Amino acid sequence: MRSFLVVFLLFFSSFNAQAGDFEIYLFVYSSAQTQSGAGHISIAFGEDSSHLMYYTKYRRADGGGFKVKDIPYSAAFNYDRDVLKHQKYNPMLVLKLKAQKPSLSKLEKLSDYWNIKKGWSLFTNNCTDAIKKLLRVTKINSGYAFLISTPNELVEDLVYHSRAQFDEHSFQVLYGDLEKYLREEPNAVPRVLFGKHKD
Repeated sequence: MRSFLVVFLLFFSSFNAQAGDFEIYLFVYSSAQTQSGAGHISIAFGEDSSHLMYYTKYRRADGGGFKVKDIPYSAAFNYDRDVLKHQKYNPMLVLKLKAQKPSLSKLEKLSDYWNIKKGWSLFTNNCTDAIKKLLRVTKINSGYAFLISTPNELVEDLVYHSRAQFDEHSFQVLYGDLEKYLREEPNAVPRVLFGKHKD
């Protein structure tokens, strides 16, 4: 009887862990893909890849700053290029992160705050800083870099602070070459500010 109870509890806890899985997709555009040289990052989240909520942080006048509901992963992957026409190419890198399901109302409310009128700058309306705020809601460690960062810094921080999750495959590279990205992508904060490149 005791062994049956142990097996049942293990199965139940395993089932609950799977049921609590929440998928987050980060679509990373390289610095070479953007006019600013800072790169771009957008986010989709949901309980499975066929029904996601997608946000990409552009001005409302340019077609951004609102939620795209019930979108499959493949459409989110192509959205900035095919629908908004803001990118000539698809993202260079896509990361899939798993987390315990957060408060969706809180996550959406924070994301909806992206409805913006002004254009991007390193100091305001920064897509990376906005996504870091969302990751904190999901309890994902996005690193300790101060606000005012770019996709490159966020990816570096995720890899550094979440190596165990990558090793356990709860964080995955869904598309692209992570090692190449980390090796070749410039640190865009000094690049945008001073025109310097990563050594």
